[in-house]
Amino acid sequence: MTAVGNRLRAIGRTRALALAAGLVLAMGIAGTVSGIRPTQSAWTDRAHVSAVAAAGTWATPVTTGCVAMDANGTPKTGGSCHVTSIVVSAQWGANGERMRNYDVTFASNAQEGYIQFTVDLSAAGPGGFSWATAGLTAGSSHVTPTNGWTCAQLPILTGKTPTNWGWGAASSIFFQIAEDRASQAVKCS
Repeated sequence: MTAVGNRLRAIGRTRALALAAGLVLAMGIAGTVSGIRPTQSAWTDRAHVSAVAAAGTWATPVTTGCVAMDANGTPKTGGSCHVTSIVVSAQWGANGERMRNYDVTFASNAQEGYIQFTVDLSAAGPGGFSWATAGLTAGSSHVTPTNGWTCAQLPILTGKTPTNWGWGAASSIFFQIAEDRASQAVKCS
């Protein structure tokens, strides 16, 4: 073989090796690009947030319901409680001076304990009642308002029932709301 032939063969081998290396590199890049997939976490964090806006202010949403309590003031083990109805059983008086009788019925196994509750009275009775001036009458012995509750929070009423009434599947409390708390003896903090 001549020196020129060896040189041509070396150039051919170099070109062949360069061509093979280029093909391998191109296949590697194409394989990598086609192998790229969007990733997704194995979990998603869920967050649910809500608030009630009223006239440019924020207020915490009110949760209504009840809890069966033991007479000693602790939640009853295995206790259950549901507000089954809120009814205006009577209403009388002129607008701005009306009185309302409310009956709230619970399904609970509080038995000798009591029921701690929060109810929204605005869902019962005819509209147009002035809650801004209303109050829970002092004669409403079936309700003891929770410490810190005020008449200004009406129509939301938070309190507890009497203890040892044998609370069961359809037990009710009765109370009165006066539309004009200044004209009545009321239970307001």
